Amino acid sequence: METEPDTPEKQSLDSKRAKVRGVRRWMRRLRVLFALVTVALAVYIFLSYTIYTVPGEYHATSNKIQSPIADVQPGDTLILLNMNLWREPKLGDIVIYDHPNPRDGVPSQLIGRIAGMPGETVKRNGPTMQVEDRLPLPVGFPYGKGVAIQGGAVIPEGEYLIVTDTDAVAYADSRDFGFIQRDAIQKKVIFDLAFILGQRTAQPAGNNAASAH
Repeated sequence: METEPDTPEKQSLDSKRAKVRGVRRWMRRLRVLFALVTVALAVYIFLSYTIYTVPGEYHATSNKIQSPIADVQPGDTLILLNMNLWREPKLGDIVIYDHPNPRDGVPSQLIGRIAGMPGETVKRNGPTMQVEDRLPLPVGFPYGKGVAIQGGAVIPEGEYLIVTDTDAVAYADSRDFGFIQRDAIQKKVIFDLAFILGQRTAQPAGNNAASAH
């Protein structure tokens, strides 16, 4: 059987076919790459973020302080970021941490705000404390030899000062337990969906740390 002569027209057609095959190969590779990236992103989101609704119900007409953290109220739906090995708490973060002394009738996890970082000095300022030269904290600290945190204490490496935003709600924090170990800090609040979802309509009191990354 005679082969078709290798004419310029045939060479041009073969070249076009080779280009089409090359483009198709790249398209297949791109589809596989896109699928792998999508799966990796989905796994990352699944392992990194949690949606959590705070127990209870927000009452806009209530004159009482309802939450130990001003930005997070009962009924709010929150996006939480898991605090794993490559993420460290930052000053002002609202965090969820393990109760240092869990027992019957006590929540296994607590919420609070990072008020002091490792290596910083906690100083007595009247009825409360201040960390380094920042403004005094908005909550009172007890006096006495047996209290968990004394004026002049230096926050150890790998530990944090975590307190609430108000004394109007009875709630435990570093004033009860002392400094909190890094390993106990499980998640932080990165966004409050309460206003987007219509769970609240009034702007919360205090700063907006709950929406800060």
